[in-house]
Amino acid sequence: MYDNILEFPSVKKWFESANHDSDTQDEQKRLLDMIANFCESLDQTPDELIESCLRTTKDGDTAISAKGRKNVQQAIDDWVTSQGLSGHQAIVTANTLRSFLIHNGVFIQGPASIQ
Repeated sequence: MYDNILEFPSVKKWFESANHDSDTQDEQKRLLDMIANFCESLDQTPDELIESCLRTTKDGDTAISAKGRKNVQQAIDDWVTSQGLSGHQAIVTANTLRSFLIHNGVFIQGPASIQ
């Protein structure tokens, strides 16, 4: 696992913009462990995960890659299933991972988390 997960710019950005830096230490650890375990399952750093969802346009701008986003969406679904999660717990976990992407500029949606 990444011992220095909070040193990645994408994780810092997520924690600050989602106000996770004001969460309890237990909640922060849970979130950091989740993103670290997910990234390790993909053999990517958090920053590489964000980069895999982006592409450079012919004008040199950065845009969201539909293919990259689709691949990460599938990876999230697969990872949640591999963790033995189902129902509401699976949706909440997947949405937490999506939150990481969203707070780093990658719009991605999942099902609503209704209990």
